[in-house]
Amino acid sequence: MKNYIIAGILLLFLSGASLFLPSYAMEWQDEQRTEKSQAEEVQEVVLKEQISMTLSEKLKLKEQETVNALELVNGKNYNQDTIYEQVKKEIGILAEQGLLLDFDTEPLKRVEANVFFYVDMEDSERSIMMWEGVVASLDYQLTFTMDDETGKIVRFAQYSYDRGDMVYDEYDNSMAVSKKAPDEPDMGIEELQEMAEHWGEYLGCEVSESHSTWKEVSFGSDEEEFAVRVETLITKGYTKEEAENKVAAEWGLDTSGRQLYVTLEDEGGQIGYILRPEKYMFCIDPVLR
Repeated sequence: MKNYIIAGILLLFLSGASLFLPSYAMEWQDEQRTEKSQAEEVQEVVLKEQISMTLSEKLKLKEQETVNALELVNGKNYNQDTIYEQVKKEIGILAEQGLLLDFDTEPLKRVEANVFFYVDMEDSERSIMMWEGVVASLDYQLTFTMDDETGKIVRFAQYSYDRGDMVYDEYDNSMAVSKKAPDEPDMGIEELQEMAEHWGEYLGCEVSESHSTWKEVSFGSDEEEFAVRVETLITKGYTKEEAENKVAAEWGLDTSGRQLYVTLEDEGGQIGYILRPEKYMFCIDPVLR
């Protein structure tokens, strides 16, 4: 009888404990999760007063792996209501400097642009705002990047339309017949060098170095290998032009495809730009090695 009484008491205790055990277990699990999440929490990035940056520093920051990009509605100095006039003004300056090919700013069919905020996640004092957009005239389309702080266009690509060709407009999702019949850009290296000087003046930089390259030759090892081969032929009695044409033929390159690489310099350092003329297109793009 005594054994039955003890067994009953134990059964009653275990039954009562089972009612509370799940809640205690859940609370313990929640505490463990909370502690774990707190241990793995990433430090919040706090934006501080932004430091002043030069063009070379801005363009290099934009391509850093530690940079995070966020699309905004408006910039700090320009917004969707003021961007049209600013872009139109800068395009006019570029046209006066001879950096655009027969680009008429009257009328511009549209200006579309979005602004992006780039911040260094390891140094929140380093951040920039850049506008990415497109401008269309009756005969040309121009894509551009504009610095929100200075209002200057820091890269562009100008496309012209072939006469009678049906051109797809990716912004209007429509087809249209263009009226312009552009010629093949006839730009020699001397003309490109003059344009590079104007481009440097526009950006407030100095041209520290420039040299022509072949469009199919990528920067880096290919370019160095090409130059070494050219120098080898020069030592054998070829002129530089003869050597370059010979190497280009050996590599199967288009001998008419020349472009100009230029190094610009400001107080923050150096930045490379490529001036590339092609059929129906001319662009000036930064090159970060």
